[in-house]
Amino acid sequence: MDCVYEAICETSTFFQTSIAFRSTLLAQRHDACAKGRTRRADIYDKLLTGLDDEAS
Repeated sequence: MDCVYEAICETSTFFQTSIAFRSTLLAQRHDACAKGRTRRADIYDKLLTGLDDEAS
């Protein structure tokens, strides 16, 4: 969350994640919301939804 590039990795076509990183992604989403960065929060929402869909 201290990265100056914020969500640049998550918007890359090469980015992959797994359920193992759910808590990190959730923390990043909360950080984005706290800072009023709705576009960034939307990115994390989509990633978390995708992880939840895969886990179901």
